[in-house]
Amino acid sequence: MDETPTARHWLDAPPTVAAVLVSHNGATWLPKVIASLGEMFYAPTVWQVVDVGSTDGSADLLREAFGEGRVSTAPSGTGFGDAVKIALESLPETDWIWLLHDDSSVLPGTLSGLLDTATSSPDIAVVGPKIREWPSLRRLLEVGLTITATGNRETGLETGEPDAGQHDRERDVLAVNSAGMLVRRDVWDELGGFDRRLPLHGDDIDFGWRVARAGYRTRTAPTAVMFHAEASRRGTRKRSRSDVPHWEPRRAAIYTLLVNTPMPRFLFQYVRLFVGSLLRVLAMLIGKDPEAASDELLALRSAYVHPIRLFAGRRQRARTAKRPHREIRGLLAPFWLPYQHGYDMTRDTITALVKPEAVATVGRRSTRPDESPDEADDLEDGPSLLARRPWFATVLVLVLLSLLAGRGLLGAGLHGGALPASPESAYGWWSLLLGRDRELQAGTMLAPAFAIPLAAFATPVWFHPGLVVWVLMLFAVPLAALTAHRLGRLVSPHRGIRIACAVTYALCVVATGAVSQGRLGTVVALIVLPIVVNTAIQLAETPGWQLGLRLGIWIAVAAAFAPIALLLGLGGLVILLYAEGRWVSRYLVASAIVPLVLLGPWLWQRALRPFRMWWEAGFPVPGSATALDVVLGRAGGIAAPGWLTVGLVVLAVLALVPARTRLAVETAWLVAILGLAVALSGLVVTYSTHTGPADVEPWVAVPAVVWIGGLIAAVLIAAPDVRLPRPALAAVVAVALVLPVGTAVWWIGRGEADPIDTGRSAVVPLFLAERPGNTLVVTGSIDRGVDYKVVDGDGPYLGQEAVAASSPEADKLTLAVRRLLAQGTSADVRALSAAGIDAIYAPRADPDVARRIDGAPLLSPSGSDEPGSRVWTISGDPASAHASAPWWHPVVGGLQVLAWLVAIVLTAPVRRREVEPDLEEVTA
Repeated sequence: MDETPTARHWLDAPPTVAAVLVSHNGATWLPKVIASLGEMFYAPTVWQVVDVGSTDGSADLLREAFGEGRVSTAPSGTGFGDAVKIALESLPETDWIWLLHDDSSVLPGTLSGLLDTATSSPDIAVVGPKIREWPSLRRLLEVGLTITATGNRETGLETGEPDAGQHDRERDVLAVNSAGMLVRRDVWDELGGFDRRLPLHGDDIDFGWRVARAGYRTRTAPTAVMFHAEASRRGTRKRSRSDVPHWEPRRAAIYTLLVNTPMPRFLFQYVRLFVGSLLRVLAMLIGKDPEAASDELLALRSAYVHPIRLFAGRRQRARTAKRPHREIRGLLAPFWLPYQHGYDMTRDTITALVKPEAVATVGRRSTRPDESPDEADDLEDGPSLLARRPWFATVLVLVLLSLLAGRGLLGAGLHGGALPASPESAYGWWSLLLGRDRELQAGTMLAPAFAIPLAAFATPVWFHPGLVVWVLMLFAVPLAALTAHRLGRLVSPHRGIRIACAVTYALCVVATGAVSQGRLGTVVALIVLPIVVNTAIQLAETPGWQLGLRLGIWIAVAAAFAPIALLLGLGGLVILLYAEGRWVSRYLVASAIVPLVLLGPWLWQRALRPFRMWWEAGFPVPGSATALDVVLGRAGGIAAPGWLTVGLVVLAVLALVPARTRLAVETAWLVAILGLAVALSGLVVTYSTHTGPADVEPWVAVPAVVWIGGLIAAVLIAAPDVRLPRPALAAVVAVALVLPVGTAVWWIGRGEADPIDTGRSAVVPLFLAERPGNTLVVTGSIDRGVDYKVVDGDGPYLGQEAVAASSPEADKLTLAVRRLLAQGTSADVRALSAAGIDAIYAPRADPDVARRIDGAPLLSPSGSDEPGSRVWTISGDPASAHASAPWWHPVVGGLQVLAWLVAIVLTAPVRRREVEPDLEEVTA
């Protein structure tokens, strides 16, 4: 491997070279590195070494080898580029700078080989050696670098490829490794050196990219050979707390791409990297690598949370760019390479699913520390599952009871009551958000916010989106129990009490009749609200921006399905401010703003008529609650007997007695009273939909259950401090169990399959659904107001019922319906036909409404499949009902989806890698 010096043209006027060696905990490699530097044929003109906070004796080795005057020190955490700048401040001006790492050794002819290439042309600014692996000394690591459009560092080499001279040809490249990089001093100064925002990784590629845009060339010098241990990338270097985190390489790659990609491709790249990183996270989770998934998510969050840094970096590069980007495009990786990487990742993910035994897992085996694997596999008799895992056993029981109670809902196509059918594929929900084509109504149609989570969760089961709704409705009780139990773990350390309270809360969800009546909005909101309270408690204990944002996101999720939850959430923030003081106020402001942003224009549309905030996901089926129903936690209609709740109210009042827990119990009572007040206010208002003036009485189950949930929390908090004689304690327990046991008996006995059902959605009769035109469905009465909706085919799927229309065409249709019900004329009927309508359907027809429609010309009464309903058909061919939403509709929908993605990425919990503390660092 030794090389002999040869005659070189540059020896007649030797260029000056300043060598800079940067070290950080490199004592393992420094002895060999220093020895190799002493055997060079051509030595640098001057030397300067920078030790960055080493704690392993590296600084002493450097002082002994180079002398005290040539060694500078920098605090731990100083980036490589900053360390080089520190060294250059102590050196005179030279023609070239040679950068060295503490884990890279050289051959005698390395520097002379670099100078051979560097001096061959005046436009060469950067030269890099051929780098082999250390300690193997034969495997190639790099002969030039580039980057793919997804941020992968590309060398163009096969893994483990040996050096057989196959790459010994000088060529222009985008970049070379900073280990052994030879760079012209004037170019270094012109570009400002390495970017400070790239302290360790990606600085070489970013610098090479800027060199190319500035009009210079980066060249490989295969005759110059170095050996590199890659200690930082491989994790073999001794780490300290100030070192860059494990996710820094990925963050650096994202940053490098975003600051160097030109407009207008930058906008595409910005979205592509964001979505691609989320897909990588999903693949890593499926591949059982949660730490890598956390690193990817943390890197994405760090890169995107500072847009000002990105734009500052782009401005800096624009000032030094002299060549158009198209002239250097050939230095970047081929466009198809990311797709090859995507294929490889997909293959690995599928392998993890199909053959998990072939994939290394990072999971831990749940055995006792004092038993061997053989002993762990012994199936000896032990405590029952209920004794070992009572909560797990409870959830299993709730799942079985849910299947028993939902025995009539085990088919496909869940719908009925307030629940419309699901679309045929997830495309239906995505098209509501991002599409322009509509078959029902034209105008300013804003998709409901709940379409975003439904579309996201339905995407993996693309052709069976109803499965998402089915799981939410059928397993509402175990899901609500899981969230309530997690909240209970923060409130009480007593396992038995919190399990009982979690089950009680979960059964209150079905006690309202929400599942039976198809109230998807109520179900989802009540599942999510315990998470809202859980996050609020965490925010009160450890205030921070991330928790504040996360609290706002969960409020937005609940409000997307049940908008009245937004009022409850904001009221809860006021209670939290009252309980914790102003020191959490700034975080609560973020929690209040986030749902307003995430719900976006759809919320503003609802807020134009505030009482429409009571309209949950699904059809606006009216409620029928009384004040007594609300006090007993019911919302009217199909519901469990209200007297089951009386005992809970009594126990919650008694919970105010223990002095030690009184303050916390009073806070729970404030939450309960908030729910009660909002529920009672819903009894005195009505709302109308955008298609008619009919007065709809609100369904108040969400605030009613918040009232009951607050009482349950009060009992949970105070229960451990109760000191009663055994007979009195037994009586209290019996009273507490009346609600969950009685509700469970009612729930299982009645079942959930009425009016919610499975099978074909029956919004209109089948013979009307098969007609070429749309059907005008008229409901309500002349006295209380008439509502209408235009139904295409079988009827609107979930989400379409909330689409608003406010255009001249929609206004004409509304006017035609009003005239038809007043004193219809031929012109009014023709207006319906022009809107694509060829039939009118009145389920449970009001006699007055039916009489007025009968009097209109050009309408032919037709038979109906249900008693009490009426059908009229319009003669002639209807006009096309196809319409398009405004051009900005997909833009608004896309921005709203992007806002949700950004919010989730910024607040998603991650598993952070622990850094072992450095003993010398701690003692210092």
